[in-house]
Amino acid sequence: MITLSLPTTKKRKRQTTSKIIAWLFAISFSYVGFAQETNQLYKHAIGYKYTTLCQGITFRMKIDQSDQVEAFAGPIENDPNKRTTVLGVRYLHTFLQEKDFPINPYIFAGFGYAYSEIKHIGCKMKDPTDLFNLMGYSAGIGMELKVTDRISLNGEAARMTLFNTNVKGPNLDGISLNFGVNYSFGGIF
Repeated sequence: MITLSLPTTKKRKRQTTSKIIAWLFAISFSYVGFAQETNQLYKHAIGYKYTTLCQGITFRMKIDQSDQVEAFAGPIENDPNKRTTVLGVRYLHTFLQEKDFPINPYIFAGFGYAYSEIKHIGCKMKDPTDLFNLMGYSAGIGMELKVTDRISLNGEAARMTLFNTNVKGPNLDGISLNFGVNYSFGGIF
C-alpha cells in the first residue's frame, strides 16, 4: 500500500512566506538597478510655455529624484476678449522612464493669481471692459519629450479654475492645453 502524506498548514505557510520574501527581495533589487538606468532630471530648467489664456516663461527647480517645483509668469495675453496675465507655482512629479526612452510622463498640481481684463462683446458701449483679480488652481497631466540631452518639448492638459475675488465678477474655468520648450542646466543630483 502506498502512503500519501499531505503537507501541513504550518509547512505550507513557511513556504509561502519564504516565496514572498524572495519575490520582494528580487523586486527591490531589480528596482534599484532600474532606478539607476532612468532618465535623470537636471537641477534647473528654464523655458517658454504657451497656455490657453496666455504665454510666458517658466523656471523649474528639482527638489527630489523625480519631483520639481515650477514657477510661471505669463504676461502675454492670447485672447483679446479675456486679456489675462497669470503668475503661478506648481509641483510636478515625473515618472522617470528608461534612459533610451525619450518621453517622461508627469502629473502636476498648482495654484496661481491672474489679472484679467474681460470685454463685454454684446454691449454697445464704446470700450466695455471690466478688470478682475482672480485666484485659483490647476491640476493635470503632461509628457516631456527629450529632443537633446538638455532641450525638451512638453505638452499638457490641465483642469484650471480661477475664482474671482469680487463676488459679482465672473470665474474662469475649463480645460487648458499647454505647450512648451525647456532648456535644462545645472548638474544631475
